[in-house]
Amino acid sequence: MKNLLKIFILIAMSCFSISAFAGSPQKYFESLASDPEFDYTYISPLMLQAMGDTPLSHENYGGLPVSSQNLKCIETISTYTGGTNESLWKIIKRIKNDNKLETLTTKKKDYYRYDVFARLSGDKKYVTHLLVITQNGGENVSVVYMEGKIPLGSINYSLNG
Repeated sequence: MKNLLKIFILIAMSCFSISAFAGSPQKYFESLASDPEFDYTYISPLMLQAMGDTPLSHENYGGLPVSSQNLKCIETISTYTGGTNESLWKIIKRIKNDNKLETLTTKKKDYYRYDVFARLSGDKKYVTHLLVITQNGGENVSVVYMEGKIPLGSINYSLNG
């Protein structure tokens, strides 16, 4: 009887751990994390959940007014010297293709460029995937990728504000 109980507990724990990994968002930029040219950050669903209902930035400061509880993950990568790295741009292209992202806006001025790509929810009220690429010259690149339920109104504010 004790062995049967141990087996049942082991199976249950295995199922929970498998389901936890199955639902985790993909870490697209993780392959570049060990490259000294890049600064990489990944905030997991568990960490975002632990933060509760915390605003990640405030619209008064030019940020995206979204709460941590509305996000599944945040992944960022930036570089001051590796902006022409072919691997970086292949990953960006893969994110856009894998998640069927569409261009929301592109702003260019001199050496500065700002691109925003997104995918909307079925009801068109939320952004479910958001990719923001900022370039300042050819080498300086910052990328932010988020998955979650971002109210469309907050994106409109950030683009127009």
